[in-house]
Amino acid sequence: MKGQKGEQNKLLTGGDSLMAYETEDHETQYCFPAINSSCIKGKRSSFEHNIIYIFVSLLSAWTVFLNLLVIISISHFKKLHTPTNLLILSLAVADLLIGLIVVPVEGIKQIETYNA
Repeated sequence: MKGQKGEQNKLLTGGDSLMAYETEDHETQYCFPAINSSCIKGKRSSFEHNIIYIFVSLLSAWTVFLNLLVIISISHFKKLHTPTNLLILSLAVADLLIGLIVVPVEGIKQIETYNA
């Protein structure tokens, strides 16, 4: 089989739904036979990789900071203890957990799967 740039590919594993090829530069590409475009894997430069990591980190930090600001404000000031603000507080706690857990984990997963 010929690869994307004309290099010879070596079959690593094979099965009904997934095959893996190793190119001459030892890059593994996973192919789904039913989808011809599944072997095309993009590569990012280290600069792009770092910029995306910084963006995901800043997004997570900004989410955590702003939701902490809402949580502290509603909790600290008695005047803000209204039923509507308690709903906002509950949403801020949920968003805080999203910013602490989901955004970093999913961001890293998406970045690393693209570069693999």
